[in-house]
Amino acid sequence: MYTIAEFTSRWQHLHHPSMNVDGDVVFFYEIYVRLHRLAEQYAAGFDEQFILSLLLYTENTIAVGLDGVYEYRYRNVGDVVFRWCESLDMGTDATSQVDSLVSEAVSRAGCSALRQWMTECVLSGDFSRISGMMAWFPCEDPVMWHIFPDLRFREVMFRRLTGDWQTARQMLWADLAFNWRDKRGYSLADTLSRQFRYEVSFAEGKEKDRLKEAAESLDAIRSERLDTYTVIGRKDGRTLTLLHRDGREFRDVIFPAPVSENVQSRPLAAQLVTYNDKTYINGSAVWLNKEALPVWNGETNWSDILRKEQDAAKLTFFTTTFGKRLSLYEDLYTVPEDPEEACYADMGIYFDEPNIFDFLGCMKPEN
Repeated sequence: MYTIAEFTSRWQHLHHPSMNVDGDVVFFYEIYVRLHRLAEQYAAGFDEQFILSLLLYTENTIAVGLDGVYEYRYRNVGDVVFRWCESLDMGTDATSQVDSLVSEAVSRAGCSALRQWMTECVLSGDFSRISGMMAWFPCEDPVMWHIFPDLRFREVMFRRLTGDWQTARQMLWADLAFNWRDKRGYSLADTLSRQFRYEVSFAEGKEKDRLKEAAESLDAIRSERLDTYTVIGRKDGRTLTLLHRDGREFRDVIFPAPVSENVQSRPLAAQLVTYNDKTYINGSAVWLNKEALPVWNGETNWSDILRKEQDAAKLTFFTTTFGKRLSLYEDLYTVPEDPEEACYADMGIYFDEPNIFDFLGCMKPEN
């Protein structure tokens, strides 16, 4: 078991470098110790990282509940606490104790360093901070890894474009953070905004106002998938005007680093994000030679990638908690056609499996 000093160091390492965990690290250390003791008593075997994974889920639930949205929306995620206990071969009684411990932690948490960091990033107005915060979730959140498509097709494209694995990975996380949409059509920014608004009803004073402002700021985000542009104007060393291959013009696009002067008419591949009426290069931009520009067709490339992702999902299967076998395609891409059924499915209640209504039906006294 970690000492408080060891835990603090490890806990900080699991978060974004710009986030300070001091505000609630003692609280999470207490939960860690209690989880550790339960695991020692009931689990067949475990390691420290496994316990930390459930702590991160608990922290996420306390902060904004992002994992909870996807936990209900996608069946291959399932009940995170139950699956955690099941993977350690914990029995029913132990699972109940772990579930109660997590619920208690969520209900009595006095503050959230994670939510404070997220709010500060958004309200800073600094796009690099917002982009870093947004990209941290698809890169580090295990729950989100369950709901993404097979990422190898995007990775191959980014790798071919950049020629550098590290840059390609950064472009991948930026793409998922701003351009990926869940089965309901919501981007990560959309979902975070909705969760911030949900938290407003539980906040007071300045915190309530800050959450409202953060939600409105996230609503202002508009993104463009990776595509090709040509430089047609220059305002200063970091601000250029770009022409999309379809004829759209993006004025005063802000680059993350100074750009040399000899880029007029040069083509580049980049992801653009418009935020509060300013447009930014999101992550790295790749300068292309003029021979590569006619070859690249963003619409065709992305259509091919999305088709391959869906085909791969159709060939991958999982079994739900109640024993139903589903393809990832059914889970990641489809929503029940009936509006009422779709509404309940978004709350984790599925009519083709045992649910709370079946339980309530069994409780009815017979005529």
